[in-house]
Amino acid sequence: MHLSRRATLVAAGSLATPALAQSGGFVTVGGGPPGGTAFPVGAAVAQAIGQAMPGVRAQMQQTGGSFENIQLVGRGRAEFGVSVADSLTIGFTGRDPQRFPRALTGLRVVTSLLPFHVHILMRADAGVRRIEDLRGKRITVGAAGGGTEGNARAIFAAAGFSFADLGRVEFLSGNETVDAIRDRRIDGMFLTTGIGASALRDLAGSVQVVAVPVPHALIARMSDTAYAPAEITAGTYPIEGLPVETAVIWFQLFCDERLPAATVTAALEGIFANLPQFRAAHPGLRDFDLATTTQGWSIPGHPAALAFLRARGVAVGA
Repeated sequence: MHLSRRATLVAAGSLATPALAQSGGFVTVGGGPPGGTAFPVGAAVAQAIGQAMPGVRAQMQQTGGSFENIQLVGRGRAEFGVSVADSLTIGFTGRDPQRFPRALTGLRVVTSLLPFHVHILMRADAGVRRIEDLRGKRITVGAAGGGTEGNARAIFAAAGFSFADLGRVEFLSGNETVDAIRDRRIDGMFLTTGIGASALRDLAGSVQVVAVPVPHALIARMSDTAYAPAEITAGTYPIEGLPVETAVIWFQLFCDERLPAATVTAALEGIFANLPQFRAAHPGLRDFDLATTTQGWSIPGHPAALAFLRARGVAVGA
């Protein structure tokens, strides 16, 4: 596979097919854009795999996020990827034929990693205090290829409007978003990410912004069970509007059903053998443990992941 110029690899080398993961080669984890949560979490997964499989060079590839990772895994161009749960559902069912011409029914969850919270953060002077006030505003909905765009479309639809009702829609990475809001090129952001993502901390420290709620009553109207009510608590960021109601979607590690059981098992063994190191990769991972591994699954689990978890007393389905 030819890597784009924006590809970032945690270890040097080319991509591998699943079979190479057992016999010395490369294991690639599709991550995300810099400034978001997927980037450091994907790198932490690759590091854990490398430690558990000394004969394999594990690497994280920088991507646009969930949708791009699903396409990479579905095409056999990456062994693992990270994604929000609802994007995995879309890929598994083929509900979005423009992104997925065929349903990727071989997708399998390995473990849930951390809850992703929907953040709608707007410049305080943009006059937005309710989600309906976004009409006519210029916002970013995350990097192209990421799951945030799908989250934004679903939540806006539940609120009774669409991207066509916005003033302008941009597709910016976390770091690009901070600059665009600071320079007044956009009014704010819709970003689904872990609490404490670096881009959010940078934004809160440089621009006066306000958090806009995603009301729990709106979430209750949504048909997708991947969305659950949550809250961004007071003191999380130095911004106006907290605490605020929002939605949470679980962020998960996934693969294809054809990935060898030994590779999936090694990934989980590497994560849990060095759990303090893994948790240190991002603040949102601090509560990651066996009890959270099956939160928010919306597609089947890989058989090796199911066996690993059952052996450790975790109740999982088929």
